[in-house]
Amino acid sequence: SRHLYKRIEGPMRKFQNNPSVLAGRDAKKLIRMYNKMAKTLIEFETLWYQAWVNSIEAVKSGLQATLIIKHPDDGMRFHVNFDPEILQLIRETRCLDRMGGIELPEAAKMVLLQEQKFKTCNNEL
Repeated sequence: SRHLYKRIEGPMRKFQNNPSVLAGRDAKKLIRMYNKMAKTLIEFETLWYQAWVNSIEAVKSGLQATLIIKHPDDGMRFHVNFDPEILQLIRETRCLDRMGGIELPEAAKMVLLQEQKFKTCNNEL
């Protein structure tokens, strides 16, 4: 949503620098549409971020799970019980960190700092 917001913000800034464009008949409609779209994108980003923050604790609970378990089908073989949501949390945290301007929860930062350890353990098992 931030990328889309920046794409519509650029032309609006150019329009603001050229007052003759905003003096036209359709300018008010254009401004209303821009404001509505910008508000929708910002609300979406806020809701997505809150849902993401709320999901972090559930993902972190996957770190407390037993790492090697008996396979549920036959009970004879062993199975690596590594939650793929942990890797997704790492990817999302890294992306949000790169975007800048977004506060990352401490729990997400801690998981990100241990990224190599998690990946190494998962690959070695």
